[in-house]
Amino acid sequence: MLIDCHVHSTGKEKINEVISALDRAGVDKAVIFAPYPGEIEEARISPQPTEYMHFSYSEVNGEVQKNSTKFISRLQAEVPDRIIAFAWIEPRLKNAIVNVEEAVTKYECKGIKMIPDHWYPYEPRFFRLYEKIRELGVPLLLHSGILFGFKDSSRFCRPCNYEVLINFPRLRFALAHVSWPWTDECIALFGRFRANLRTGFFEDERADEMQMYIDITPGTPKFYRREALKKALAYGAEDYMIFGSDSMATDFHNAQEVAEMDRGIVSELGYSDEAIQKIQSKNTERFLRG
Repeated sequence: MLIDCHVHSTGKEKINEVISALDRAGVDKAVIFAPYPGEIEEARISPQPTEYMHFSYSEVNGEVQKNSTKFISRLQAEVPDRIIAFAWIEPRLKNAIVNVEEAVTKYECKGIKMIPDHWYPYEPRFFRLYEKIRELGVPLLLHSGILFGFKDSSRFCRPCNYEVLINFPRLRFALAHVSWPWTDECIALFGRFRANLRTGFFEDERADEMQMYIDITPGTPKFYRREALKKALAYGAEDYMIFGSDSMATDFHNAQEVAEMDRGIVSELGYSDEAIQKIQSKNTERFLRG
């Protein structure tokens, strides 16, 4: 089985186009993000959408946010056994907590996606939002690493900025793109959360299960990828690495190419077919259901 944890939508997709694209690429299920809840200045269908989309926070508002969530909810409802809806939430909106709760309880989204565009993940104003996501029991997928498509936002997306989530045990989250180019920092942060597992300094900070997953979506250029996967596997992240492709919802050929490349790398590094199955499906299933 192949589950793609990192797929974008534009809000214009038709269900038959999505299913056809999944079938052509041999992708069994896909986590598809709601459209960006703001202005997209330019968007072309591309296997690497972040190189072609330019986003503007200035046009984000409550109505656009709700319409974004409604779209991905409707898409999931068409084929719920293959499409897994994640609401793309803008946390700076006044009603962000309500938007998250509605996305999960009313529109049945299975997770939340966020990108730090000129906001830091550790800002206290977002703590109640993290609490709400934890309370709802859904996973949170966060952009990490250099950020294409926005203005100078990469500085907000360093992996260690997310260390604050250690204060929200039982909140499952994944950092996308192995945080490239800060892959070592991402892997070190994984170790920080692993060390806190059941052994936090304070009882209320202890997590019963591992909080952090590593979304291995490129990101990483091909000539960096082997090194990044080798380090993550050697550091014991085999059970917490999840496959993603950064595809568009109507074009998964990038998923097929990346999946084949990753299978080759993991096998060449001496890991079993079982490890590949974990990374390309089983770990994502656990990330989704907790």
